[in-house]
Amino acid sequence: MDFNRYFTNQELEDTLNEWITAHPDLIRVEVIGQSHEGRSLWLLKVTNQKTGPDTEKPAVWIDANIHATEIAGTTTSMRLIYTLLNEYGKDEQITRLVDNSVYYVVPRVNPDGAALAMADIPQYVRSGVRPYPWDDKAEGIHGQDIDQDGRILTMRIPDPNGDWKVSELDPRLMDRRAPDEQGGQYYRLLPEGYLEDYDGYQIKVARSLRGLDFNRNFPVEWKPESDQRGAGPYPGSESETKALIDFITSHPNINTGIAYHTYSGVILRPPSTHSDDELDATDLWTYKAIGKRGTALTGYPNVSVYHDFRYHPKEVISGVFDDWLFNHLGIFAFTVEQWDIVGRAGITDRKFIEWMRDHPHEDDLKILQWADENVGESAYVNWYEYEHPQLGKVEIGGWNNMYTWRNPPHHLMGEESERNVPFALALGKMLPHLEIHTLDVEKVSEGTYTINLVVDNDGFFPTYTSNQGKKRGTMRPLRAELEIPEGAEIVNGRAKENLGHLEGRSNKLGQTFMLATPTDNRARQEWKVKATAGTKLQLHLTSER
Repeated sequence: MDFNRYFTNQELEDTLNEWITAHPDLIRVEVIGQSHEGRSLWLLKVTNQKTGPDTEKPAVWIDANIHATEIAGTTTSMRLIYTLLNEYGKDEQITRLVDNSVYYVVPRVNPDGAALAMADIPQYVRSGVRPYPWDDKAEGIHGQDIDQDGRILTMRIPDPNGDWKVSELDPRLMDRRAPDEQGGQYYRLLPEGYLEDYDGYQIKVARSLRGLDFNRNFPVEWKPESDQRGAGPYPGSESETKALIDFITSHPNINTGIAYHTYSGVILRPPSTHSDDELDATDLWTYKAIGKRGTALTGYPNVSVYHDFRYHPKEVISGVFDDWLFNHLGIFAFTVEQWDIVGRAGITDRKFIEWMRDHPHEDDLKILQWADENVGESAYVNWYEYEHPQLGKVEIGGWNNMYTWRNPPHHLMGEESERNVPFALALGKMLPHLEIHTLDVEKVSEGTYTINLVVDNDGFFPTYTSNQGKKRGTMRPLRAELEIPEGAEIVNGRAKENLGHLEGRSNKLGQTFMLATPTDNRARQEWKVKATAGTKLQLHLTSER
Protein backbone atom coordinates (compact mmCIF):
# COMPACT_ATOMS: atom_id res chain seq x y z
CA MET A 1 0.00 0.00 0.00
CA ASP A 2 1.22 3.51 -0.81
CA PHE A 3 1.78 5.61 2.31
CA ASN A 4 3.08 8.65 0.44
CA ARG A 5 -0.24 10.25 1.25
CA TYR A 6 -2.48 11.94 3.79
CA PHE A 7 -5.89 10.48 4.60
CA THR A 8 -9.00 12.62 4.49
CA ASN A 9 -11.65 11.62 7.02
CA GLN A 10 -13.60 9.74 4.36
CA GLU A 11 -10.51 7.97 3.04
CA LEU A 12 -9.58 7.00 6.58
CA GLU A 13 -12.99 5.48 7.23
CA ASP A 14 -13.12 3.69 3.87
CA THR A 15 -9.65 2.17 4.29
CA LEU A 16 -10.33 0.97 7.82
CA ASN A 17 -13.61 -0.60 6.74
CA GLU A 18 -11.74 -2.48 4.00
CA TRP A 19 -9.23 -3.80 6.53
CA ILE A 20 -11.94 -4.80 9.00
CA THR A 21 -13.68 -6.77 6.25
CA ALA A 22 -10.44 -8.42 5.14
CA HIS A 23 -9.23 -9.30 8.67
CA PRO A 24 -12.32 -9.83 10.85
CA ASP A 25 -10.44 -11.90 13.45
CA LEU A 26 -7.58 -9.41 13.85
CA ILE A 27 -9.15 -5.94 13.93
CA ARG A 28 -12.30 -4.46 15.38
CA VAL A 29 -13.53 -0.91 15.68
CA GLU A 30 -15.11 0.93 18.57
CA VAL A 31 -16.52 4.43 18.25
CA ILE A 32 -15.37 5.95 21.53
CA GLY A 33 -17.05 9.33 21.09
CA GLN A 34 -18.09 12.11 18.77
CA SER A 35 -16.19 15.24 17.82
CA HIS A 36 -17.65 18.70 18.37
CA GLU A 37 -19.09 18.63 14.84
CA GLY A 38 -20.42 15.09 15.23
CA ARG A 39 -17.73 13.03 13.51
CA SER A 40 -17.04 9.57 14.93
CA LEU A 41 -13.84 9.01 16.88
CA TRP A 42 -12.63 5.60 15.74
CA LEU A 43 -10.53 3.36 17.96
CA LEU A 44 -9.11 0.21 16.39
CA LYS A 45 -8.41 -2.89 18.46
CA VAL A 46 -5.72 -4.95 16.75
CA THR A 47 -5.40 -8.41 18.29
CA ASN A 48 -6.20 -12.00 17.46
CA GLN A 49 -9.70 -12.46 18.83
CA LYS A 50 -9.28 -16.25 18.68
CA THR A 51 -6.62 -16.11 21.41
CA GLY A 52 -8.82 -14.12 23.76
CA PRO A 53 -10.56 -10.76 24.11
CA ASP A 54 -8.56 -7.55 24.05
CA THR A 55 -9.29 -6.72 27.70
CA GLU A 56 -7.47 -9.87 28.84
CA LYS A 57 -4.21 -8.93 27.09
CA PRO A 58 -1.56 -6.29 27.82
CA ALA A 59 -1.97 -3.25 25.59
CA VAL A 60 -0.08 -0.53 23.73
CA TRP A 61 -1.85 2.78 23.16
CA ILE A 62 -1.32 4.75 19.92
CA ASP A 63 -2.99 8.03 18.93
CA ALA A 64 -2.37 10.77 16.41
CA ASN A 65 -3.53 14.11 15.04
CA ILE A 66 -4.72 15.69 18.30
CA HIS A 67 -3.44 18.96 16.81
CA ALA A 68 -5.34 19.85 13.65
CA THR A 69 -2.50 20.37 11.18
CA GLU A 70 -0.32 17.50 12.43
CA ILE A 71 -1.70 14.93 10.01
CA ALA A 72 1.48 12.89 9.51
CA GLY A 73 0.77 10.82 12.61
CA THR A 74 -2.46 9.54 11.09
CA THR A 75 -0.53 8.04 8.19
CA THR A 76 1.99 6.48 10.58
CA SER A 77 -0.81 5.02 12.71
CA MET A 78 -2.40 3.54 9.61
CA ARG A 79 0.92 2.07 8.53
CA LEU A 80 1.29 0.46 11.96
CA ILE A 81 -2.15 -1.15 11.67
CA TYR A 82 -1.37 -2.28 8.12
CA THR A 83 1.91 -3.84 9.27
CA LEU A 84 0.29 -5.74 12.14
CA LEU A 85 -2.46 -7.09 9.88
CA ASN A 86 -0.40 -7.96 6.83
CA GLU A 87 2.65 -9.39 8.59
CA TYR A 88 0.53 -11.59 10.85
CA GLY A 89 1.31 -15.22 10.07
CA LYS A 90 4.43 -14.20 8.12
CA ASP A 91 6.61 -12.51 10.72
CA GLU A 92 7.07 -14.58 13.87
CA GLN A 93 7.46 -11.64 16.25
CA ILE A 94 4.48 -9.72 14.88
CA THR A 95 2.37 -12.87 15.02
CA ARG A 96 3.30 -13.26 18.68
CA LEU A 97 2.42 -9.61 19.31
CA VAL A 98 -1.02 -9.89 17.73
CA ASP A 99 -1.74 -13.19 19.48
CA ASN A 100 -0.65 -12.13 22.96
CA SER A 101 -1.24 -8.39 23.14
CA VAL A 102 -3.48 -5.65 21.77
CA TYR A 103 -2.82 -2.33 20.08
CA TYR A 104 -5.44 0.33 20.74
CA VAL A 105 -5.07 2.84 17.90
CA VAL A 106 -6.88 6.15 17.43
CA PRO A 107 -5.53 7.33 14.06
CA ARG A 108 -7.25 10.71 14.29
CA VAL A 109 -8.24 12.29 17.59
CA ASN A 110 -9.28 15.52 15.89
CA PRO A 111 -11.28 14.88 12.70
CA ASP A 112 -12.85 18.36 12.74
CA GLY A 113 -9.51 20.17 12.81
CA ALA A 114 -8.02 17.83 10.21
CA ALA A 115 -10.95 18.51 7.88
CA LEU A 116 -10.21 22.24 8.05
CA ALA A 117 -6.48 21.77 7.55
CA MET A 118 -6.95 19.50 4.52
CA ALA A 119 -9.73 21.48 2.84
CA ASP A 120 -9.24 22.92 -0.65
CA ILE A 121 -9.31 26.36 0.99
CA PRO A 122 -7.62 25.46 4.27
CA GLN A 123 -8.02 26.90 7.72
CA TYR A 124 -5.42 26.22 10.38
CA VAL A 125 -6.43 25.85 14.02
CA ARG A 126 -4.54 24.42 16.97
CA SER A 127 -7.09 21.77 17.95
CA GLY A 128 -10.80 22.33 18.47
CA VAL A 129 -13.05 24.09 16.00
CA ARG A 130 -15.51 25.65 18.43
CA PRO A 131 -14.98 29.29 19.39
CA TYR A 132 -12.91 29.57 22.57
CA PRO A 133 -12.44 31.42 24.86
CA TRP A 134 -14.77 33.99 23.24
CA ASP A 135 -17.42 33.74 20.56
CA ASP A 136 -16.24 36.71 18.50
CA LYS A 137 -13.01 37.39 16.65
CA ALA A 138 -10.35 39.36 18.48
CA GLU A 139 -8.92 42.51 16.96
CA GLY A 140 -5.93 41.90 14.69
CA ILE A 141 -4.64 39.64 11.93
CA HIS A 142 -6.26 36.23 11.43
CA GLY A 143 -4.54 33.68 9.20
CA GLN A 144 -6.54 32.86 6.08
CA ASP A 145 -6.02 31.72 2.49
CA ILE A 146 -6.97 35.10 1.07
CA ASP A 147 -6.14 34.33 -2.57
CA GLN A 148 -7.68 30.85 -2.31
CA ASP A 149 -4.75 28.96 -3.80
CA GLY A 150 -4.90 26.18 -1.18
CA ARG A 151 -2.08 27.57 0.97
CA ILE A 152 -1.71 29.94 3.88
CA LEU A 153 1.66 31.60 3.39
CA THR A 154 3.33 34.77 4.69
CA MET A 155 2.72 38.41 3.77
CA ARG A 156 5.53 40.95 3.72
CA ILE A 157 4.87 44.67 3.87
CA PRO A 158 7.53 47.36 3.31
CA ASP A 159 7.99 49.35 6.52
CA PRO A 160 11.01 51.41 7.64
CA ASN A 161 10.37 50.13 11.17
CA GLY A 162 10.12 46.49 10.10
CA ASP A 163 12.11 43.70 11.75
CA TRP A 164 13.09 41.91 8.55
CA LYS A 165 15.09 42.47 5.38
CA VAL A 166 15.76 40.53 2.18
CA SER A 167 18.59 38.07 2.68
CA GLU A 168 21.97 38.63 1.09
CA LEU A 169 22.37 34.84 0.82
CA ASP A 170 19.25 34.25 -1.28
CA PRO A 171 16.71 36.94 -2.22
CA ARG A 172 13.82 34.60 -1.49
CA LEU A 173 14.75 34.39 2.19
CA MET A 174 14.09 36.98 4.86
CA ASP A 175 16.80 37.80 7.40
CA ARG A 176 16.31 39.39 10.79
CA ARG A 177 17.43 43.01 11.02
CA ALA A 178 20.44 43.57 13.29
CA PRO A 179 19.84 45.51 16.54
CA ASP A 180 21.86 48.51 15.32
CA GLU A 181 20.92 48.32 11.65
CA GLN A 182 19.49 51.43 9.97
CA GLY A 183 18.94 52.90 6.52
CA GLY A 184 17.90 49.84 4.56
CA GLN A 185 14.71 48.40 3.05
CA TYR A 186 12.83 46.65 5.83
CA TYR A 187 9.59 44.67 6.09
CA ARG A 188 6.95 43.51 8.49
CA LEU A 189 6.02 39.85 8.21
CA LEU A 190 2.47 38.68 8.89
CA PRO A 191 0.53 35.49 8.28
CA GLU A 192 -1.51 35.59 5.09
CA GLY A 193 -4.94 36.76 6.18
CA TYR A 194 -7.34 39.58 7.00
CA LEU A 195 -7.46 42.03 9.89
CA GLU A 196 -10.41 42.23 12.24
CA ASP A 197 -11.45 45.75 13.36
CA TYR A 198 -8.56 47.35 11.50
CA ASP A 199 -8.35 51.12 11.95
CA GLY A 200 -5.87 51.66 9.12
CA TYR A 201 -2.92 52.17 11.48
CA GLN A 202 -2.49 49.56 14.19
CA ILE A 203 -1.71 45.97 13.20
CA LYS A 204 -2.19 43.52 16.03
CA VAL A 205 -1.66 39.77 16.09
CA ALA A 206 -4.99 38.36 17.19
CA ARG A 207 -5.42 35.25 19.23
CA SER A 208 -7.28 32.58 17.31
CA LEU A 209 -11.06 32.50 17.39
CA ARG A 210 -10.66 28.75 17.86
CA GLY A 211 -8.14 28.81 20.66
CA LEU A 212 -8.52 25.36 22.20
CA ASP A 213 -5.52 23.10 22.61
CA PHE A 214 -6.69 19.56 23.36
CA ASN A 215 -3.21 18.72 24.63
CA ARG A 216 -3.66 21.15 27.53
CA ASN A 217 -7.10 19.79 28.50
CA PHE A 218 -6.17 16.62 30.40
CA PRO A 219 -6.64 16.24 34.17
CA VAL A 220 -3.03 16.51 35.29
CA GLU A 221 -1.81 19.72 36.91
CA TRP A 222 -4.45 21.45 34.79
CA LYS A 223 -4.47 25.26 34.86
CA PRO A 224 -7.16 27.71 33.72
CA GLU A 225 -6.91 29.84 30.60
CA SER A 226 -5.30 32.70 32.50
CA ASP A 227 -2.29 30.46 33.23
CA GLN A 228 -2.35 27.99 30.34
CA ARG A 229 -3.52 29.11 26.92
CA GLY A 230 -5.89 26.68 25.23
CA ALA A 231 -6.66 24.73 28.43
CA GLY A 232 -10.44 24.76 28.03
CA PRO A 233 -12.98 25.65 30.73
CA TYR A 234 -12.17 22.56 32.83
CA PRO A 235 -10.19 19.30 32.49
CA GLY A 236 -11.73 16.96 29.95
CA SER A 237 -14.22 19.61 28.86
CA GLU A 238 -13.95 18.67 25.18
CA SER A 239 -15.69 15.62 23.76
CA GLU A 240 -12.50 14.49 22.03
CA THR A 241 -10.35 14.53 25.17
CA LYS A 242 -13.12 13.06 27.32
CA ALA A 243 -13.41 10.14 24.91
CA LEU A 244 -9.73 9.33 25.41
CA ILE A 245 -9.94 9.75 29.19
CA ASP A 246 -12.99 7.51 29.50
CA PHE A 247 -11.60 4.71 27.34
CA ILE A 248 -8.14 4.65 28.89
CA THR A 249 -9.33 4.74 32.49
CA SER A 250 -11.67 1.82 31.77
CA HIS A 251 -8.84 -0.24 30.23
CA PRO A 252 -6.20 -0.84 32.91
CA ASN A 253 -4.39 -3.26 30.58
CA ILE A 254 -2.64 -0.32 28.86
CA ASN A 255 1.07 -0.26 29.80
CA THR A 256 2.74 2.08 27.35
CA GLY A 257 2.02 4.21 24.33
CA ILE A 258 2.84 6.88 21.79
CA ALA A 259 1.06 10.10 20.90
CA TYR A 260 2.14 11.10 17.38
CA HIS A 261 2.69 14.81 16.79
CA THR A 262 4.82 16.89 14.46
CA TYR A 263 7.44 18.33 14.11
CA SER A 264 11.13 18.31 15.24
CA GLY A 265 12.17 14.68 14.92
CA VAL A 266 12.37 13.93 18.63
CA ILE A 267 10.95 11.49 21.17
CA LEU A 268 9.62 13.43 24.15
CA ARG A 269 9.00 11.97 27.57
CA PRO A 270 7.30 13.31 30.68
CA PRO A 271 7.29 15.15 32.91
CA SER A 272 6.53 18.56 31.44
CA THR A 273 6.05 20.33 34.76
CA HIS A 274 8.98 19.30 36.94
CA SER A 275 12.53 18.04 36.96
CA ASP A 276 13.68 14.46 36.50
CA ASP A 277 14.95 14.67 40.08
CA GLU A 278 11.36 14.25 41.25
CA LEU A 279 10.84 11.00 39.32
CA ASP A 280 11.30 7.59 40.90
CA ALA A 281 14.83 6.48 39.94
CA THR A 282 13.79 3.12 38.46
CA ASP A 283 11.02 4.75 36.45
CA LEU A 284 13.50 7.31 35.11
CA TRP A 285 15.99 4.60 34.17
CA THR A 286 13.18 2.70 32.46
CA TYR A 287 12.04 5.78 30.55
CA LYS A 288 15.59 6.40 29.39
CA ALA A 289 16.12 2.77 28.36
CA ILE A 290 12.92 2.74 26.29
CA GLY A 291 13.84 6.10 24.78
CA LYS A 292 17.31 4.86 23.92
CA ARG A 293 15.71 1.99 22.04
CA GLY A 294 13.44 4.47 20.29
CA THR A 295 16.45 6.49 19.21
CA ALA A 296 18.14 3.40 17.80
CA LEU A 297 15.05 2.55 15.75
CA THR A 298 13.97 6.01 14.56
CA GLY A 299 17.13 8.10 14.68
CA TYR A 300 15.27 10.62 16.83
CA PRO A 301 16.89 11.71 20.10
CA ASN A 302 14.91 11.08 23.28
CA VAL A 303 14.68 14.07 25.61
CA SER A 304 12.82 15.32 28.65
CA VAL A 305 10.16 17.94 27.96
CA TYR A 306 10.98 19.84 31.14
CA HIS A 307 14.73 19.93 30.59
CA ASP A 308 15.01 20.08 26.80
CA PHE A 309 11.75 21.12 25.11
CA ARG A 310 10.25 24.09 26.89
CA TYR A 311 8.74 26.93 24.88
CA HIS A 312 9.84 29.44 27.53
CA PRO A 313 12.65 28.91 30.06
CA LYS A 314 10.50 30.28 32.90
CA GLU A 315 7.27 28.49 32.03
CA VAL A 316 5.94 24.94 31.81
CA ILE A 317 2.98 23.48 29.96
CA SER A 318 0.20 21.75 31.88
CA GLY A 319 -2.74 19.44 31.20
CA VAL A 320 -0.67 17.39 28.74
CA PHE A 321 -1.80 13.94 27.61
CA ASP A 322 1.37 11.92 28.19
CA ASP A 323 1.88 13.58 31.58
CA TRP A 324 -1.59 12.41 32.57
CA LEU A 325 -0.93 8.87 31.34
CA PHE A 326 2.21 8.54 33.42
CA ASN A 327 1.35 10.65 36.46
CA HIS A 328 -2.12 9.26 37.10
CA LEU A 329 -1.94 5.78 35.59
CA GLY A 330 1.74 4.84 35.58
CA ILE A 331 1.75 4.29 31.81
CA PHE A 332 5.11 4.81 30.09
CA ALA A 333 3.89 7.27 27.47
CA PHE A 334 5.86 9.17 24.84
CA THR A 335 5.14 12.02 22.45
CA VAL A 336 6.87 11.40 19.14
CA GLU A 337 7.37 14.59 17.17
CA GLN A 338 7.66 13.22 13.65
CA TRP A 339 9.45 14.86 10.76
CA ASP A 340 12.40 17.22 10.90
CA ILE A 341 13.13 19.42 7.92
CA VAL A 342 15.95 21.07 9.87
CA GLY A 343 17.66 17.73 10.44
CA ARG A 344 17.08 16.75 6.82
CA ALA A 345 19.13 19.79 5.86
CA GLY A 346 22.03 18.46 7.92
CA ILE A 347 21.52 20.71 10.96
CA THR A 348 21.63 18.25 13.83
CA ASP A 349 23.60 19.87 16.63
CA ARG A 350 20.88 22.05 18.09
CA LYS A 351 18.52 22.59 20.98
CA PHE A 352 15.05 22.23 19.53
CA ILE A 353 13.03 25.17 20.81
CA GLU A 354 16.07 27.39 21.28
CA TRP A 355 17.02 26.86 17.65
CA MET A 356 13.55 27.98 16.51
CA ARG A 357 13.98 31.15 18.53
CA ASP A 358 17.52 31.98 17.42
CA HIS A 359 19.80 30.30 14.89
CA PRO A 360 22.42 31.29 12.30
CA HIS A 361 20.88 32.68 9.13
CA GLU A 362 23.11 30.28 7.21
CA ASP A 363 20.87 27.49 8.54
CA ASP A 364 17.92 29.04 6.70
CA LEU A 365 19.87 28.80 3.46
CA LYS A 366 20.75 25.15 4.11
CA ILE A 367 17.09 24.31 4.63
CA LEU A 368 16.05 26.20 1.50
CA GLN A 369 18.71 24.45 -0.57
CA TRP A 370 17.56 21.07 0.75
CA ALA A 371 13.96 21.95 -0.16
CA ASP A 372 14.98 23.08 -3.66
CA GLU A 373 16.78 19.79 -4.28
CA ASN A 374 14.30 17.42 -2.65
CA VAL A 375 10.88 19.05 -2.93
CA GLY A 376 10.93 21.71 -5.62
CA GLU A 377 8.96 24.89 -6.16
CA SER A 378 6.01 23.87 -3.98
CA ALA A 379 8.11 24.10 -0.80
CA TYR A 380 9.10 27.77 -0.86
CA VAL A 381 6.89 30.12 -2.86
CA ASN A 382 8.55 33.06 -4.60
CA TRP A 383 7.11 36.37 -3.43
CA TYR A 384 4.34 37.76 -5.60
CA GLU A 385 2.33 40.96 -5.42
CA TYR A 386 -1.22 40.96 -4.14
CA GLU A 387 -3.67 43.82 -3.69
CA HIS A 388 -4.85 43.39 -0.12
CA PRO A 389 -8.27 45.00 0.52
CA GLN A 390 -7.09 46.44 3.85
CA LEU A 391 -3.32 46.85 3.54
CA GLY A 392 -3.01 47.75 -0.13
CA LYS A 393 -0.14 46.27 -2.11
CA VAL A 394 1.60 43.44 -0.25
CA GLU A 395 3.69 40.45 -1.29
CA ILE A 396 2.74 36.87 -0.49
CA GLY A 397 5.19 33.97 -0.43
CA GLY A 398 7.62 32.05 1.74
CA TRP A 399 7.37 28.55 3.14
CA ASN A 400 4.36 26.37 2.42
CA ASN A 401 4.55 25.32 6.05
CA MET A 402 1.83 22.67 6.00
CA TYR A 403 3.84 20.34 3.76
CA THR A 404 7.42 21.36 4.48
CA TRP A 405 7.79 22.19 8.16
CA ARG A 406 4.68 20.82 9.84
CA ASN A 407 4.36 17.63 7.78
CA PRO A 408 6.60 15.91 5.24
CA PRO A 409 6.06 16.63 1.56
CA HIS A 410 3.72 13.95 0.22
CA HIS A 411 6.47 11.95 -1.50
CA LEU A 412 8.39 11.60 1.78
CA MET A 413 5.47 10.66 4.04
CA GLY A 414 5.84 6.94 3.33
CA GLU A 415 9.49 7.00 4.32
CA GLU A 416 8.70 8.92 7.50
CA SER A 417 5.95 6.51 8.51
CA GLU A 418 8.16 3.49 7.82
CA ARG A 419 10.82 4.96 10.06
CA ASN A 420 8.42 5.25 13.01
CA VAL A 421 6.60 1.90 12.98
CA PRO A 422 9.47 -0.17 14.50
CA PHE A 423 9.43 1.81 17.76
CA ALA A 424 5.70 1.22 18.14
CA LEU A 425 6.29 -2.50 17.57
CA ALA A 426 9.15 -2.49 20.07
CA LEU A 427 6.84 -1.19 22.79
CA GLY A 428 4.64 -4.24 22.27
CA LYS A 429 7.63 -6.51 22.81
CA MET A 430 8.25 -4.88 26.21
CA LEU A 431 4.82 -5.68 27.65
CA PRO A 432 4.44 -7.96 30.67
CA HIS A 433 3.52 -11.46 29.57
CA LEU A 434 2.61 -14.40 31.78
CA GLU A 435 3.91 -17.89 31.01
CA ILE A 436 3.20 -21.08 32.94
CA HIS A 437 6.62 -22.35 34.00
CA THR A 438 5.32 -25.36 35.92
CA LEU A 439 1.90 -26.84 36.49
CA ASP A 440 1.86 -30.35 37.87
CA VAL A 441 -0.23 -32.56 40.08
CA GLU A 442 1.30 -35.00 42.56
CA LYS A 443 -0.63 -37.71 44.34
CA VAL A 444 -0.02 -37.53 48.08
CA SER A 445 -2.34 -40.33 49.13
CA GLU A 446 -5.51 -41.94 47.92
CA GLY A 447 -7.90 -39.07 47.03
CA THR A 448 -5.43 -36.32 48.02
CA TYR A 449 -3.30 -34.37 45.54
CA THR A 450 -0.86 -31.46 45.57
CA ILE A 451 -1.12 -28.93 42.75
CA ASN A 452 2.06 -26.94 42.08
CA LEU A 453 1.91 -23.76 40.00
CA VAL A 454 4.91 -21.67 38.95
CA VAL A 455 4.23 -18.66 36.73
CA ASP A 456 6.75 -16.32 35.06
CA ASN A 457 6.55 -12.82 33.64
CA ASP A 458 8.78 -12.93 30.56
CA GLY A 459 8.26 -9.26 29.67
CA PHE A 460 10.46 -6.22 30.20
CA PHE A 461 7.79 -4.40 32.22
CA PRO A 462 6.65 -5.71 35.59
CA THR A 463 2.99 -6.57 36.02
CA TYR A 464 2.51 -3.15 37.65
CA THR A 465 4.32 -1.40 34.74
CA SER A 466 5.97 1.35 36.80
CA ASN A 467 6.61 2.38 40.38
CA GLN A 468 4.41 5.38 39.67
CA GLY A 469 1.60 2.98 38.79
CA LYS A 470 2.22 0.94 41.93
CA LYS A 471 2.19 4.11 44.03
CA ARG A 472 -1.19 5.10 42.63
CA GLY A 473 -2.56 1.77 43.84
CA THR A 474 -4.99 1.38 40.96
CA MET A 475 -3.81 -2.05 39.75
CA ARG A 476 -4.68 -5.30 41.44
CA PRO A 477 -1.82 -7.82 41.70
CA LEU A 478 -1.66 -11.16 39.94
CA ARG A 479 -4.36 -13.55 41.14
CA ALA A 480 -4.76 -17.31 40.79
CA GLU A 481 -8.17 -18.90 41.15
CA LEU A 482 -8.61 -22.66 41.45
CA GLU A 483 -12.10 -23.67 40.41
CA ILE A 484 -13.19 -27.06 41.76
CA PRO A 485 -16.35 -29.03 41.09
CA GLU A 486 -18.85 -30.21 43.65
CA GLY A 487 -17.48 -33.09 45.71
CA ALA A 488 -13.88 -31.84 45.65
CA GLU A 489 -12.31 -29.84 48.47
CA ILE A 490 -9.32 -27.55 48.91
CA VAL A 491 -7.67 -28.61 52.17
CA ASN A 492 -4.60 -26.39 51.98
CA GLY A 493 -4.61 -22.98 50.31
CA ARG A 494 -7.51 -20.84 49.17
CA ALA A 495 -9.57 -20.93 46.03
CA LYS A 496 -8.44 -17.38 45.25
CA GLU A 497 -4.80 -16.64 45.96
CA ASN A 498 -3.03 -13.31 45.62
CA LEU A 499 0.37 -13.95 44.01
CA GLY A 500 1.53 -10.33 44.20
CA HIS A 501 3.16 -8.47 41.35
CA LEU A 502 5.89 -10.01 39.22
CA GLU A 503 8.92 -8.02 38.20
CA GLY A 504 10.17 -7.91 34.64
CA ARG A 505 13.64 -6.85 33.55
CA SER A 506 13.21 -3.10 33.98
CA ASN A 507 13.94 -3.17 37.72
CA LYS A 508 17.47 -4.45 36.99
CA LEU A 509 18.46 -1.28 35.12
CA GLY A 510 19.89 0.34 38.25
CA GLN A 511 22.42 -2.42 38.83
CA THR A 512 26.07 -1.45 38.60
CA PHE A 513 28.83 -3.96 39.35
CA MET A 514 26.60 -6.21 41.48
CA LEU A 515 25.18 -8.24 38.60
CA ALA A 516 22.96 -10.63 40.55
CA THR A 517 19.60 -11.38 38.96
CA PRO A 518 16.98 -12.88 41.28
CA THR A 519 13.89 -14.72 40.04
CA ASP A 520 11.60 -11.91 41.14
CA ASN A 521 9.72 -12.33 37.85
CA ARG A 522 8.38 -15.65 39.18
CA ALA A 523 5.65 -16.69 41.61
CA ARG A 524 4.81 -20.09 43.07
CA GLN A 525 1.59 -21.34 44.60
CA GLU A 526 0.66 -24.73 45.98
CA TRP A 527 -2.72 -26.22 46.84
CA LYS A 528 -3.68 -29.50 48.44
CA VAL A 529 -6.95 -30.89 47.13
CA LYS A 530 -9.16 -33.82 47.99
CA ALA A 531 -10.85 -35.26 44.91
CA THR A 532 -11.50 -38.52 43.16
CA ALA A 533 -9.15 -39.59 40.39
CA GLY A 534 -10.06 -38.04 37.04
CA THR A 535 -11.69 -34.94 38.54
CA LYS A 536 -11.22 -31.91 36.26
CA LEU A 537 -10.17 -28.62 37.87
CA GLN A 538 -9.82 -25.20 36.24
CA LEU A 539 -7.10 -22.71 37.05
CA HIS A 540 -7.49 -19.02 36.12
CA LEU A 541 -4.67 -16.47 36.21
CA THR A 542 -5.65 -12.80 36.17
CA SER A 543 -3.42 -9.76 35.80
CA GLU A 544 -4.81 -6.31 35.00
CA ARG A 545 -1.79 -5.33 32.94
